[in-house]
Amino acid sequence: MTARGPRRRVTLGHRQLLAAAGVVERWAGVRIEVAGAAEPPVRGKRHGILRQCETQLVTAAGPDLVPLRSASVARPEAGPDAYLTVDLAVCPSGFLESDEALLHPRAVELAVAVVPDGGRRLLETYAAARIRLVLLVDPRRGRWSLNGDPREGRYREVRRGGYGETVALPVPFCGRIDTARFPRYTARTAQ
Repeated sequence: MTARGPRRRVTLGHRQLLAAAGVVERWAGVRIEVAGAAEPPVRGKRHGILRQCETQLVTAAGPDLVPLRSASVARPEAGPDAYLTVDLAVCPSGFLESDEALLHPRAVELAVAVVPDGGRRLLETYAAARIRLVLLVDPRRGRWSLNGDPREGRYREVRRGGYGETVALPVPFCGRIDTARFPRYTARTAQ
């Protein structure tokens, strides 16, 4: 029998709890979501990028597809209740008349994510969920990548570019995304 000391109760504040979850994420390689812990507020420039993408995707996607902000996508590989929320997802317009809360990953034609940190871990999560095409925008560096063909937890096809270059979208899209007017983050802006 091992002797144990008295149990101590530790109370963590919101920021401490999020920091502890970050340590566990890095150590264990899993994403920790703290119930009731909201992400930091989204900056206006991030909204601006998403709005520009949404506006351009309305015409590039055609009448049978629709871009949705903050869409939740099921993660069948992670369990029956697992899901992820994408910044912007293009899916069949019939979803707007559905009682379903989650999109199936195969229904997502394109996901758009705005990440100021390169988004490697996010791309791994999207690839594991088998979301077929992801446009990742990094406003800190003024770069983007279009990632396709998810297999074995990573994307096999990657096209990269910088702000000012257009993103050519594959079928079923019939257009491009112009990145010339995407705003860049300043060094101190985190979101």
